[in-house]
Amino acid sequence: MSRLAKTDADMVRAHNRLAVLDHLRRVEVTTRKAVSEATGLSVSAASAICGTLVRCGLLEEIEEDDRSIRRGRPGKNLVLCGRAGRVAALKIAVGEVSGRISDYAGRPLAETRQKVDLSGQSGETLVALLATLAGELVELAAQGSQEAPGKRLDKIVVAVQGKTHSDLSGIVWSPALKHRDIEIAAPLAARLSADVSVLNDCSLMPEAFRWRPDFTGLDFATLFVGFGVGMGLRINGATFQGKHSSAVEFGHINHLPGGALCRCGNRGCVEAYAGDYAIWRRATGGEEIPGHRIPDADMAALADAARAGDEAARAAFAEAGNAIGYGLGRVFTMIDPLPIVLTGSGAQAIDLLEPAIRRGIRESAVDGLGAETPLILREDTDALVFDAGTAFALAALDGEFARSAAEATEAA
Repeated sequence: MSRLAKTDADMVRAHNRLAVLDHLRRVEVTTRKAVSEATGLSVSAASAICGTLVRCGLLEEIEEDDRSIRRGRPGKNLVLCGRAGRVAALKIAVGEVSGRISDYAGRPLAETRQKVDLSGQSGETLVALLATLAGELVELAAQGSQEAPGKRLDKIVVAVQGKTHSDLSGIVWSPALKHRDIEIAAPLAARLSADVSVLNDCSLMPEAFRWRPDFTGLDFATLFVGFGVGMGLRINGATFQGKHSSAVEFGHINHLPGGALCRCGNRGCVEAYAGDYAIWRRATGGEEIPGHRIPDADMAALADAARAGDEAARAAFAEAGNAIGYGLGRVFTMIDPLPIVLTGSGAQAIDLLEPAIRRGIRESAVDGLGAETPLILREDTDALVFDAGTAFALAALDGEFARSAAEATEAA
């Protein structure tokens, strides 16, 4: 019984420490009193936990900025200590790999990008490429820093265009690669001595809003419309992941049975009408999937042509919006309407897509439910993926630190 009681007490303490760290993620600067008010802990308990986290090097104290409002000894604010850890968000996309390294406070330290033909690369070559990319990020972060060079990474998140394993171990399939079922996490972790998770980039995107006050408690979806079409869901405070592979494969919901050819090999998918290649194919009168990625500049020019009255271009964007709208109508019928964060080249052509999107929802959802759902635009997709990967890694690191803080304090 005493052993069980100790285990329960340890779990409560870890939960409370995690609540304090979560509060810091949301506000960046706080005080012991504010921690108590935000978490429901007593002032003495909040102060004790903050003291433990300061001694562990997870938090640090700074002087209050404005001393004019009070007399006497200046108070102490609390902030997350950036030196406590480092995480990297790496991204695999068609024709390139890229990444960002951040400190424990979430501050970006460096970014890099490399154009490379990934299509025929083996899993071993891909892992070596990612390891080199991570090493470059570590070196870039060390430049101009007073910390010792070569400080290791604690967590790495690899975001991939395509389907990934639900255990976060690797890639099932990706349009960027010819090979399938590629193991990434274990071999990359062995090379870099860091914990590695592999996730679908679109499924990961809701993590970017994990600590945003305007999204707190909000169910919402992220929708990428660009090279492909993908969705992420944040439901009941958690980012949805499938049991067998990454979800949500919104782009591969069937829109028209036996319809246009999709990059996945099936016909009639939402993506086969709404992806960049699909819009381009429809506007130019082709039937096959273009053998190259449509540059963003070309998609922007096509959108301008549609705005200028080009009938084929206007019809292509309207058809894309209709497919998206019908797909969303089906989603809303199953799980209720949600605000949609839209990113990718589609966000830059929202004026052409939105009328058809809303019309498609009205025509496909029960009683048109969700036709007026908010559309929130985020045009910088890379920044969104990096923010999401960083947040996912930091949340995992917070959980580990919350469980180990007591042991670290005793050791110190």
